[in-house]
Amino acid sequence: MKKYIVIHNLNSRGKNLSKEFIEMLLNAEDLNYEYFPTKTIDELNNIIKKFTDSSKYQYCTIGGDGSLNSLINALMVNNVEYPEVASLPAGSGSDFIRTFALPQNIKGAVKHLKSDSYYEIDVGLIKTKNNQKYFINVLNIGFLASTVEISERMPKLIRRLRYPISFWLKIIFAKAQKINIELDKYIFDNMAFNVCVCNAQYFGGGWNISPKSSLQDGKFNVQIFAVSKLKAMKIFFLAQKGLHLKEQGVITRKTSKLIVNTSDPIEIDGDFFDYGPAEIFVENRAIRFKI
Repeated sequence: MKKYIVIHNLNSRGKNLSKEFIEMLLNAEDLNYEYFPTKTIDELNNIIKKFTDSSKYQYCTIGGDGSLNSLINALMVNNVEYPEVASLPAGSGSDFIRTFALPQNIKGAVKHLKSDSYYEIDVGLIKTKNNQKYFINVLNIGFLASTVEISERMPKLIRRLRYPISFWLKIIFAKAQKINIELDKYIFDNMAFNVCVCNAQYFGGGWNISPKSSLQDGKFNVQIFAVSKLKAMKIFFLAQKGLHLKEQGVITRKTSKLIVNTSDPIEIDGDFFDYGPAEIFVENRAIRFKI
């Protein structure tokens, strides 16, 4: 078996796990690995630069969706060819692995590292004037991105509640905004509350936002919430179980490219990214995800 390069994000907003505990779990499965605790993106990039040979190494992150995205970015930026990637949940949210029904606790999830089963998955890439980032789960444009921007200014003491608190703080004065986006064969230029660009199925701590998403089709499932604030609140509750797609005002499209022509806020898996304008692309089946 290839050696695992295990990246533990010490800044993850979830559980604080010790090196000794993690090594105990990995050793119990008789895995060949090297363990690296990290606190910054630069540290992660420098580690991956030393282990770019995907014929010898596979890669595992310990943390949440933000930690997984950071690893994906490091692999893609360093041109690691067709990497094999795994994820152990230890963050405030591990929504990506819900698509594969993997355990939400690290003790249960660690056993799948010995599996020989992989799923080829698409990777998204977003570019703004000054930034670019890869992502594999869900990207939001508009209201939900603005709530994430607020949540990142909240104290760590309430880190597990920061998303719902920021949601209710922001929605008091929220309203639909003019959004202009271009898809492969569709242009939307009207008032909308939020736009979800979905590669996988879950976000927000288990909301089944895109139950029809495929990770292999080279397409994003785009959902445009062209609704009022009150209707948006209803839709967000329905989205917890994936029951919102037939609601009036929810426009759904598939696309391999999306252009954002307005200056709306953008977030990726609970981390604020930037403001538009932006271009968003799919790189089809760019990595192999261990399941």
